[in-house]
Amino acid sequence: MLEVKNVVKSYNIKLRLFTKNKLDFRAIDNVSFKLKEGEAIGIVGESGCGKSTLGRLILRLENTTEGSIKYKGKDIWNFKGKELKIFRKQCQIIFQDTYCSLNPNIKIIDSLMEPLDNYFIQLSKEEKINKIENIIGFAKLDKDILEKYPSSISGGERQRINICRALLLEPKLLVCDEIISSLDVCTQVSIMSMIKELREKSNTAILFISHDISVVDYLCDKIIVMESGRIIETIENKKLGLYSYKKEYTEKLLSSVPINHPSKRVNTIY
Repeated sequence: MLEVKNVVKSYNIKLRLFTKNKLDFRAIDNVSFKLKEGEAIGIVGESGCGKSTLGRLILRLENTTEGSIKYKGKDIWNFKGKELKIFRKQCQIIFQDTYCSLNPNIKIIDSLMEPLDNYFIQLSKEEKINKIENIIGFAKLDKDILEKYPSSISGGERQRINICRALLLEPKLLVCDEIISSLDVCTQVSIMSMIKELREKSNTAILFISHDISVVDYLCDKIIVMESGRIIETIENKKLGLYSYKKEYTEKLLSSVPINHPSKRVNTIY
């Protein structure tokens, strides 16, 4: 369904003020992979490795410098008019910032109604409200939240609303960009369960971007490890600690996963 081939994203960075000298910085360096329908792939790596940039490139939010990104066999930059609108509907992204997709000046109900007004014009208002209430129920939120403003609800509730907003469009591809990293542990668990249930009930392909390999392990079929803009390793999903990995960098990512039970901790500091 999605094919990323030899993709490069470069930025020209000024070395100093008041000078014309620039550095060609490759945020994404020759990245290739495929994502099948219904598959979930996790992309992990430390901050600044290019994970989020890759997500934005796939959704056509930034231009590629080199290479191609194909959705259903067609280069995404060839989409125009009706095809582009279909692409925008079928490919959704959820960001880390829980505020960025919600207008602070309108109620939650209006934020959720907006994408339906754009893409489901054939539905009546009553049908749209019913669709919204169903997705709110899936997210385990009370209907009362629909009459509230983004500033009056918690960060976890805002993120679940952002997920609802994306799911209302019945996407074929969902890119989740660090969607739980700024939330408390209980909220992280509830959102992970929500994504897990989505996988069980739909055939949506998911690209889950995170620095936490344990989260990706729980949700995904395959893990792509990135370092300095490059894919250095691709790992099939197994239980943590049982991966067949080759790179020292991957080993460090795995060793950074916290072990909750004291009896399982190898290195103890007294």
